[in-house]
Amino acid sequence: MAAPARELSQQLAERAEAVCRHYLSNGYRSGAYWLVGDLGNAKGRSLFVRLNGGPAGRSNRGKWQDAATGEHGDLLDLIAAREGHTRFADTLAEARRFLGQPDLAPEHGFARDLKETYRATSDTTLLAKRIWGECRPICGTAGEAYLKGRGVCLDGISSIRFHPALPYRADDRAGPVRLPAYVVAVTDSAGRLTGIQRRWLRHGDRTGGIIAPRKSLGHLHGNGVWLRHGRHFQESGVIVAGEGVETVLSVAEVLRTPTLIACLSASHLAAFCWPEWCKRLLILQDNDPAGIRASRRLAARAREAGISSAIFRPVLKDFNADLRLLGWAALADHLSRQVPDLVIVDG
Repeated sequence: MAAPARELSQQLAERAEAVCRHYLSNGYRSGAYWLVGDLGNAKGRSLFVRLNGGPAGRSNRGKWQDAATGEHGDLLDLIAAREGHTRFADTLAEARRFLGQPDLAPEHGFARDLKETYRATSDTTLLAKRIWGECRPICGTAGEAYLKGRGVCLDGISSIRFHPALPYRADDRAGPVRLPAYVVAVTDSAGRLTGIQRRWLRHGDRTGGIIAPRKSLGHLHGNGVWLRHGRHFQESGVIVAGEGVETVLSVAEVLRTPTLIACLSASHLAAFCWPEWCKRLLILQDNDPAGIRASRRLAARAREAGISSAIFRPVLKDFNADLRLLGWAALADHLSRQVPDLVIVDG
């Protein structure tokens, strides 16, 4: 009988470097880790896979984490993301193919039970929904103070909330502590919550100093944070999409009407699934190699689908840096040269 998910995961971990060389071919080995840009197999070092260690535990062999997004998992999760699987059975079949094992025969009646067991331990969507339900509006909180300190406006934004005491664990050996955090809701184009991203703030610091990388729960691939949307935006058919929440919010007071969506990382921007009503896709590019690759890939996908697309490039590293360091007028002037029909003239 074919191995269950846990055994498959362990067998993949025993061949962790071979898995990485096959599915993350643009990466490279550095000591005990395989380093690559992201789950999209971009060049870089944000995502790391542990190649040494024991068979169990989050920090052991075969476990991976993306430092930019906080996403993590085992090699089955990695294969599912790389192959774009929506069914767990497909991931198991691909793992067996890689390991040279026969497929599981349906008459064994084993796959269904295994799928339910694995999802119960690996799917974090329910936890994401529970945390989101515990959050409160961000108005008047340390989260609002932090974001306003970044120069962005939160008026009318319902997809960002605040949690006054969200558990935070620095690493696997440290015990959890409760700290304030702002939380963003990730949804699909139908408005269904599929995940969240959390960012913790220093306790009691209303200026909003950040203490940790962003961490995500649930399904972010293809989805995003819908920061501004509505029926009249849908009728226009225009969508503006970018990586970070702060980057996208930076243009909210400059661009007149479009739907604004933050995809939360370069790999998720490249994989963004636009709704059927989208006729024009405007992409906010971050000025780094991963951001440039992601924006070009998304633009190419849009063109292949017959959708008008354009890439907006900031002056500095991203549009939030432009807003904070150059000012609203300079940002508006820069964007007006790229999209004059949508820029607000007066701030």
